[in-house]
Amino acid sequence: MMKKYIAILLIIIISLSLYGCSANNGTADEGKNDEVNNVDQVEGEKAGENNDQIVDPNPDIDETEVTLYYVNNEYIETGDDSLQKLVPEKRTISAGNIPLEEAIVKELMKNPESKKLSTVISSNITLLGVEVADKTAFVNFSQEGLYGGSMQEDFTIAQIVNTLLELDHIDKVQFLIDGKKAETLMGHISITEPFEEPIY
Repeated sequence: MMKKYIAILLIIIISLSLYGCSANNGTADEGKNDEVNNVDQVEGEKAGENNDQIVDPNPDIDETEVTLYYVNNEYIETGDDSLQKLVPEKRTISAGNIPLEEAIVKELMKNPESKKLSTVISSNITLLGVEVADKTAFVNFSQEGLYGGSMQEDFTIAQIVNTLLELDHIDKVQFLIDGKKAETLMGHISITEPFEEPIY
């Protein structure tokens, strides 16, 4: 009979021990869950803070003042060699996601602000890009649309060369057609070598 009581007592002790362990595990698990919940809450608050930040729909774009060279209309009309053939015009441009030099040439293809000046760079010409290496600007045009008389070719080259040489980091301007060196742009003036001096 005594053995039976001892056995029952042992069963009760073991049961209580097991219950205590499971209770502790539950508490530990709850603690871990609380920690996870706290982390999630903090992360959520951080995310909320980020969502509350105002994003400027018009971010600042770097603007650069450059000197563009345009053709003097009076010279074109009169042919008077005593007049300036190219006249500088200050302009502030933003390059955006293209190289500054490419943005400058594209700007040269637009009409100037002064009505006394004009651009002779034809709207038919397609600029493929402008890249700079070793202080040389490589101006790359598509062959398609490259046609015109000697005066148009002369002033197209002069406008671009004089403008790009105004930049401190440009010493030479090399023209390319479809990514390759060519003899001329429009059949009149050699472009086999880079231009190192302003024209006119």
